[in-house]
Amino acid sequence: MLQVSVLSPFTDTARQEQFEAVRAALSAEIAGPPTLLLANWRMSDEEVLDAVVLRPHLITVLLLEPRGGRLTIRDFAHAAWQLDGRPLIGTADADNPFQQFIQQKAALSRLLTSHLAAGQANLNFITGLLLFGEPVAFGPEVEERMSAVPAANTFQLLADPSRFTRRLAQLATPEIDLSEADLQHLFTDLTANLPAPEVPTEADEPEPEPVGPNPTVGTANGFFQQKAAQLWRWLGAEDVDDLDSAPYGYAETALAARNQEKRELEQRQATMQAELAAQIRAMETREAEREKSIAQLRQQLAAAPPVAPEATVLQERLAVESREKEALDAAIAASRAESEARNRELDAKIQQLEELMQRLQQTAAGAPTETRTAPLETPPAGTATTTALVLQRPVARSGFRQLRAWRRRLPRLAALGTGVLAVALVVGGVRSLMAGPPTRFEQNGKWGLLEADGDTVVPARYSAIGDFHDDRAVVEQGGAFGFIDEAGQEILPPTYDALNPYSGSYARVRVGDTYTFIDEDGQEFDHYYYNALDFAEGYAAVLDYRGWFYITGPEAPAKTPALFREAYSFHDGLARVRLTDGYTFISKNYLTDAEPITKPFGRYTNATDFVDGRAQVTQNGRTFTIDRDGDPIE
Repeated sequence: MLQVSVLSPFTDTARQEQFEAVRAALSAEIAGPPTLLLANWRMSDEEVLDAVVLRPHLITVLLLEPRGGRLTIRDFAHAAWQLDGRPLIGTADADNPFQQFIQQKAALSRLLTSHLAAGQANLNFITGLLLFGEPVAFGPEVEERMSAVPAANTFQLLADPSRFTRRLAQLATPEIDLSEADLQHLFTDLTANLPAPEVPTEADEPEPEPVGPNPTVGTANGFFQQKAAQLWRWLGAEDVDDLDSAPYGYAETALAARNQEKRELEQRQATMQAELAAQIRAMETREAEREKSIAQLRQQLAAAPPVAPEATVLQERLAVESREKEALDAAIAASRAESEARNRELDAKIQQLEELMQRLQQTAAGAPTETRTAPLETPPAGTATTTALVLQRPVARSGFRQLRAWRRRLPRLAALGTGVLAVALVVGGVRSLMAGPPTRFEQNGKWGLLEADGDTVVPARYSAIGDFHDDRAVVEQGGAFGFIDEAGQEILPPTYDALNPYSGSYARVRVGDTYTFIDEDGQEFDHYYYNALDFAEGYAAVLDYRGWFYITGPEAPAKTPALFREAYSFHDGLARVRLTDGYTFISKNYLTDAEPITKPFGRYTNATDFVDGRAQVTQNGRTFTIDRDGDPIE
């Protein structure tokens, strides 16, 4: 459910177009969470928020910047930025967009405090997102300038507009906990006393412009809608179905887009069918070979004396071959069932697109269209709101962990591939008893796995396969990473943007721009961090809005942890850290002692980790090597 309140139209045409694209992208989310979108919201005479997105676990201020190009930053917090050589400043005398966000965050917090009960939302976790309208290339200094400002942890730059809705999902936090009813109540409170929108009189309305086959001038609304239609696909909003009030120009544009999407789906279906057909043919070939082998074994068994040792061996081999044939039969049946299910799903989608294209053709021709928008309650008189409900679905309130897991899995299930189940069954049936991990092989730019005897464990389907550690290897498929075991089974389907091998029972993963860990069962930690290092000797260094600190497992520290400017992994019981007055080394006792000390180590302007009991440090302009007791080594 999406509810939108636009206090007044944007005076900047480009920002109006960008806002329309944002609204379209939010409307297009399949089974998206309840969402409030406030636009052009005036907080004071000088402070106007471009947009604010509120969700059950999210309050994000959107700063709209229609331009793109190369971004350079001299000072993240206190100076104008440069976008393609031109100054990028904020509103209300702010030096740059980050300063603008800090001011707007404070104003929004004051506004929401009077409308939210205690405990509903920690307003310190209001986030900001600078949304560029065109792609942006960051200068090499941008990340360094951002990391030098602690408050920048809650403010992000989105260089790729197509990742907008995904980035919103990544910004969710359990510190904000609003139910659908809470959001509805908040929306009603915020919009109850707004002035009624200005309604132009007939004298104010311009004469309509004639619209030809290739119009270059039209109404302002038509212009916005046409530009928004061009950006909708850019923002990943291909499934928007609210066409009842769309102008003719938009219907024609959308019709072309739907035609293209239909062609892509049909091509995808054809490719999928060809791949599954090839896979089934390969399995049928192997089944024929297995039947031939079974027949030979039976002949040999019949010819062997019942009491001969060869008879026992032949009987065992025959039993193994029979089991493997049963596995192949099951794999073929499962693959065919999977193919039929995927075909039905794609056929339904293609049928839906055909119906939508018919409606678009009717809209383009001026024919009336049948609305699918659910009826809405009439808003209170005097509210300046526009409420859109594209798909009316019950939203059950559940825990943040369940919401995050469901959000993570839904868009990534397609990455499993249509033949995963079949391959898993085949691999389980033909797995040999030979020791040692399988070896990698490359075919047509893809990687697979071979047994020592040359038998295929996994066909060449992955972009990359890492080394095996503890019966697991990292694999990449479609830009996502997961784990397979030595049998070729996907014990963690490729779902993460980055993935490290397990270290100390936990594996570090990246979801968008944030990091967390998974345990050996694949369960994610509840907390996300701006940066993190692998577990080492029972500890992992992580970074959140407060600074760097150490964790020992899924649970957050019970009390405020020891914080550092920088923190690194433990080696032989010592870890390199940076305090306010320089680098030093700490033991694990430092993290638990009531009065932590760093002796026998001093403060250094630079330092390396300990390797083989030695570390190189720089102190008072002199660089030298120290041992684990902090003594110089000559």
